[in-house]
Amino acid sequence: MQPGSGRPGSKRSQTVSLVLLLGVGAAAWGLARRDPSQREEDALVYRDLAACLGQGLRSREDCESADREVRSLYPQAAPRYATNGDCEAHHGCGGCTAGGFVSPVAAGYFIPTLSGFMIGRTPEQKLPVQPLYRHETRPCGAGGGHAGSYCTSAGGRVWTASSGSSSARVSSAVAHTSTSSPRVVASGGFGGTGHAVSAHGGS
Repeated sequence: MQPGSGRPGSKRSQTVSLVLLLGVGAAAWGLARRDPSQREEDALVYRDLAACLGQGLRSREDCESADREVRSLYPQAAPRYATNGDCEAHHGCGGCTAGGFVSPVAAGYFIPTLSGFMIGRTPEQKLPVQPLYRHETRPCGAGGGHAGSYCTSAGGRVWTASSGSSSARVSSAVAHTSTSSPRVVASGGFGGTGHAVSAHGGS
């Protein structure tokens, strides 16, 4: 090993690898550890339209278009859980709601609340707009607050520097993998070691 190769100041990747394992009649998937070998994208994470407009990195038209698109995608693409407890085990206390309150197509399930959206830093990247959901696996009452960790509808993980940061370095696989088809998440957790199966229809 070369001297200094493990210094804390060395450049560290914020990359996530998204691994989709397709089974017969269902999709079994998982997320790998952060992998510095993967190509990355500069992305922007906003909690709402006002945050996007306030920072001014993307045009008003871009922000408003992204907000409309994510609100349209959310009821269709949000992951489904059988119980509120299953949902909160991955998205934190108070991080979920009964799907029927959001849309008839999600009735009978619990889904994470919409925590924001992700877009590319520039239009030229052509990254799809994606709804984001808080990722929080600590039990209720553990404290610490949300630390800028999110999930996409497709199961990708997204990290920001902090809960108030808009900048994210995201693996190209996660940034370009979006879905409009909901997943029913089995025991084990969304974006963790569990698995999901395709959901067809409302309940």
